[in-house]
Amino acid sequence: MIPAVLLTLLGLVLGVLVMVLGFPLVAISWILDRSGKLSHYLAKWWLVNVSRILGIRVKVQGRENLRRSERYLIIANHKSSADIFVAARVLRQHFKFFAAHHLFPYPFFGWAMSMAGYLPINRSNRRQARESILKGTRILKEGKASLLIFPEGTRILEPRIGNFKYGFLRIAAEARRPILPVILEGTVAVKKKDEFWFHPGVVRVSILPAVATDDLSEDNWDEFKAHFENLFRSEFNKLRGQTPSTD
Repeated sequence: MIPAVLLTLLGLVLGVLVMVLGFPLVAISWILDRSGKLSHYLAKWWLVNVSRILGIRVKVQGRENLRRSERYLIIANHKSSADIFVAARVLRQHFKFFAAHHLFPYPFFGWAMSMAGYLPINRSNRRQARESILKGTRILKEGKASLLIFPEGTRILEPRIGNFKYGFLRIAAEARRPILPVILEGTVAVKKKDEFWFHPGVVRVSILPAVATDDLSEDNWDEFKAHFENLFRSEFNKLRGQTPSTD
């Protein structure tokens, strides 16, 4: 087995090389399509192939619950920076996601994120964070793209699902799009929070049926929140007990 250090360095070198050489193509795609859809699929291609170089293997169940033409509020549990690599592998549609604002000024990488229409968020500035969330909500509501968020609000490194924030319900209530639950298990072993290196490993993913939001209102937010927390905890525990084989 190739050591994690060598895999990470290989992924980093090839990833940077492809990013720099391919950036003109991203820029051209952005000029042709300001929605960021073309740029997103180029970024997705990059994420998918870098994840394979890093030795990330994925086992997916529930693909039949994902309709490519539908626009979802996609909610996933958050345990690692590897989560977005896995999301790119399993979500075969145009989606946006929130990312830390300090990533966007980086040459090539951050520029490509901006051109793909990903959303910078500065949680230390409530006004800017609110503006970014409103922009993401509008994109979802207008059917321009699906929106991926992590309702726990931060990475939960322990083998459990944390409590959800109410933000995803505010977005769902405004956008009136179905909520698609995506449960990830195994990413924390692939990329630990305080470690630079990626480790080869299997990530198990379960895509559950989408939940309609037609009857969602502030009066039943607690009920919806508890439903999704229980759903994620049950499915996460099932995934942890599965044999680590891959598709």
